[in-house]
Amino acid sequence: MVKITIMKLTHYFKSFIKPPLKSVALVLSGGGARGAIHLGVLQALDVYKIKVEAISGCSMGAIIGSLYCAGIPPLEMKTLMKSKKFASIFHISWNKRGLLTMTRLKKTLNEFIPINDFESLKIPFYCCVSNLDTGKYEIMNTGDLKKSVAASATIPILFEPVEINGQHYIDGGLFNNLPVQPLLKRYKNIIGIHVNNYKHSKMHNIRAVAERVVTLASKRNLDERLEKCDYVINPYLDKTYRVLDFRHTNTLFDIGYQEGLKFIDKHCKSSLQTKP
Repeated sequence: MVKITIMKLTHYFKSFIKPPLKSVALVLSGGGARGAIHLGVLQALDVYKIKVEAISGCSMGAIIGSLYCAGIPPLEMKTLMKSKKFASIFHISWNKRGLLTMTRLKKTLNEFIPINDFESLKIPFYCCVSNLDTGKYEIMNTGDLKKSVAASATIPILFEPVEINGQHYIDGGLFNNLPVQPLLKRYKNIIGIHVNNYKHSKMHNIRAVAERVVTLASKRNLDERLEKCDYVINPYLDKTYRVLDFRHTNTLFDIGYQEGLKFIDKHCKSSLQTKP
């Protein structure tokens, strides 16, 4: 009788206690330079050997997601993000239409991703883009990988739209800054990582206005997308950390790393695990 009662109690408590997570799927929001937070979280997952089964991302989340899925370590991406070469991707270099182009980003991707195809990646990757012609977001996971990533990171007003198959695409974050949809029903333990919970800047130059427009647009339906994730990492930033200012990469990386450690400590570690 006592044995049966203990078995029932054990079954009862197990129904409420989830086992430590060993794998996750990630949704990486856009956010420009604030994307260094994504790198910090990825580094924490790598340190504790938590497997990333798939990534869906847009804008900077798409750049980071594609590189990680190609096998580039987070620390190497951090070094790249701090470099002048990476910052030059977003420097002013107007074309005849008065817009920036994503040519430099494509060249950078060429250095790290030799085969221009989603199928070549080591981890499944989904890239969210905004179709300027239809006014809807689309999820890319086949075809021209680098064009898709460049389109996803094309900030409206500043950058020229990227043409793919006769359609014109811009920043995926405009219509869907947390593209969780392609992961639903395919993967378990989905973590939504949002990096735009920050103190608003009072500046009103063209870059600041463009960033604010995208941020306000991307907040539509954000809450319902966060709710669809199994877990959420959404740190509040007490500074603006502007979208094209990469001088704070180390600070933002550290914020992400600490958030990653908090997540792992709460959801991925058993009482018997110790620090690697």
